[in-house]
Amino acid sequence: MTAWTPVDLLPGLYAGGLAILLWAALRRWYDAVPFRVLAVLALILLILFGPVLFGGKLLVPLDNLRGFPPFQRLPKVEPHGNLLQGDLILLIQPSLVAVRNQLGEGRWPLWNPWVGAGMPLLADPQSQALQPIALAALPMPWPRAAGVMATLRVLLALTFSFLWMRRQGLGEGPSLAGALAFGLGGFVILWLGWPMANSAALLPAVLYGLVRCRQKGGRRDFLLLSLATFALLLGGHPETILYALGLCLVYDVRRMAPALVLAAAVAAPALLPFVDYLPETLRASRELHPLRGTLAEHWLPIAAPNVYGNSRYVDYWGLNNTNEDAAGFSGSVTLLAVLLGLWPGRRFPKERLFLGIAVLSLLLLSPWGPGTRRLLLPLAFSLCYLSACTLERKVRPRNVAVAFAVLCTVIAWGYLGHPDSRLEPLRTGSLYWQARFLVLGSFLLAWGKRWTVPAAAGLIAAELLLFHLPANPPMPRRLAYWEPAPIRFLQENLGEHRMAALGRSFPPNTPLLYGLADARVYNPMAPAGYLARLEPILTGWWGEMPELGYRGKKDTRLYRNLGVRYLLTAPGIRLPLPLAFQDRDGWIYEIPDPRKPLDPIYRPRTFLPGCLLAALALAAGALWLVPPPTARAVPTRSEGPG
Repeated sequence: MTAWTPVDLLPGLYAGGLAILLWAALRRWYDAVPFRVLAVLALILLILFGPVLFGGKLLVPLDNLRGFPPFQRLPKVEPHGNLLQGDLILLIQPSLVAVRNQLGEGRWPLWNPWVGAGMPLLADPQSQALQPIALAALPMPWPRAAGVMATLRVLLALTFSFLWMRRQGLGEGPSLAGALAFGLGGFVILWLGWPMANSAALLPAVLYGLVRCRQKGGRRDFLLLSLATFALLLGGHPETILYALGLCLVYDVRRMAPALVLAAAVAAPALLPFVDYLPETLRASRELHPLRGTLAEHWLPIAAPNVYGNSRYVDYWGLNNTNEDAAGFSGSVTLLAVLLGLWPGRRFPKERLFLGIAVLSLLLLSPWGPGTRRLLLPLAFSLCYLSACTLERKVRPRNVAVAFAVLCTVIAWGYLGHPDSRLEPLRTGSLYWQARFLVLGSFLLAWGKRWTVPAAAGLIAAELLLFHLPANPPMPRRLAYWEPAPIRFLQENLGEHRMAALGRSFPPNTPLLYGLADARVYNPMAPAGYLARLEPILTGWWGEMPELGYRGKKDTRLYRNLGVRYLLTAPGIRLPLPLAFQDRDGWIYEIPDPRKPLDPIYRPRTFLPGCLLAALALAAGALWLVPPPTARAVPTRSEGPG
């Protein structure tokens, strides 16, 4: 299953079609993205996702399953998977597949019966049950849909960041540079597979809708703002959603408030169950402690992402992990432009506001502040806009020299002032690369020729791709269809009962990917009451993942009451139960006379897909009949914003 086939072109053709529809709709009803900018965005997407969209690779870290029975003989791949992305295969993808299963059976995605004793699905934000980005990827099989979703997230971040900055009065070059800094920055690319990337991708769309309402004020603009806010509310990560909404309210509360009320009313079927269910979850029952550390540990990764190693290469000794700490890195040239913007001079609309947001975010991210690392989202977006404003102005070579010296000192002190033998080649190489980009960027900004800004945009994109592209390694598609003998046995014999696995074998949630119901559940939104019910058979916790054991007849009674028919273990583990299957990938024991689930989970209740398709077709047809606006000019430097 390694040979390339024409079918492997389908994800790219589908994602490309969605991109063309988006750009065509913007050109018809809002602001056109220039064709030369579209060419740059298309090239960036090909560099990021070409192997996934057209080469048959998958953007799912399936390689991470190799350490768990029955996947220990999973073929090795190069480059290996990112160990930091374990939750994508153990939590995010199973939740998305549960939504797909329910929709495919014609049911509303209300309940997930395949994990634990069942748990709410619509009330779990991470399932993204009604998220438009996830719904747009439904035509693709789940292993390929991850690449389509990632492409759409970067596409939205790049496109709407560019259009919003143009509406702020910036030129085409600075707007493109700012958009590349944000769309390829750490918060989008490092969190690309997680729901919080939805918040980063949709934040510029909401801001663009706001500025359109302020400058044009038409019903079409309010519709765009409301739709973008609706999609943001269903982003899947409540904390980043709140930060993004807070930034938008500060930007323009008068126009944001009615759109937020309307969007919240439409999204209420997902938001209200979440609010009602949250107090009963594992997350609500566990106390969260703020991270404490030195000021350097909090701030340095924003300027030097590999100063404390890199979780992609296992060794990291910063506050938490690379995703958490370095998500604010938006490029050395971006930071250089931000420092240059601190000198007094002409200010663009809301520039002082975003400077204040950046300063406040930094203060909250200090060791003495109550903020979390998710505040890197408003910080990163603010820095990208501030850098674009600087690129729009002429700067003095003397100021460039001062900013270059300050930033070089900080970065060099970060790498050289914190010596550590771990991953030293990576840290040294990062220092040299950042120094090269800073030297080239300083030269360009001090010279001030016509091609300075496009060249600076190219430097920003090149550096961010160099640092962030390895974070999302594509996997061969054969890994998604690897079915060891124990899994095939369970598929053929489990029926409507549940299975379980002992220790870290066959991790919770992953049986769902193979159509198996699992008595375990790994999810911070899991019902705390059910996990308390499992206490007699728990042997420990691996983070928030419960590990089950077997100690005797009392455990048999509980497994039987949970409807568990089979227990999977690593090879060689002996239990006082009938051995139903034995293989070098795993052993399976049978629980006698398990109870059957009270509620059958395979019978469709509501005919849903046809209704949705009809509604979408009618909505698209009605929207296409709306005549284009008579004027859609973007304010230029001489015009200023309306």
